[in-house]
Amino acid sequence: MNRLARPATWVLLPLAAAAALAAVAAGVATPRVVVLLVLAPLAEEIVFRLGVQEALLRRGWSAARTTVLTALAFAAAHILVRGDPGAAAVALPALALGAVYARTRRVAPCVALHAAMNAVWLAWGLAGAA
Repeated sequence: MNRLARPATWVLLPLAAAAALAAVAAGVATPRVVVLLVLAPLAEEIVFRLGVQEALLRRGWSAARTTVLTALAFAAAHILVRGDPGAAAVALPALALGAVYARTRRVAPCVALHAAMNAVWLAWGLAGAA
């Protein structure tokens, strides 16, 4: 694992766990928290980083090109699932996730970062509801 990826993973995971506890304490349904902070980051990073992006990288495509195309595919999937064109905004954080994967070729830091991003999004929503 990249020397930078391991510390980031160990910092981000406890932050996401703290956000999960705060969300549950604030009344967010536990299944939703589990989906947002565990299942979705794990499943999506397996599909989009280990699946799409890795396949493109192995075909000799550049890291920049695979990062952009994977981010666009990630956004398209979110638009289709949510039925909301505003879901395209996930392309921006997906670019960061893709850059981490292109640099490390490891999914764990991507899952941790994805969970942390979802935790921030969840906290932002809770702050707006207060």
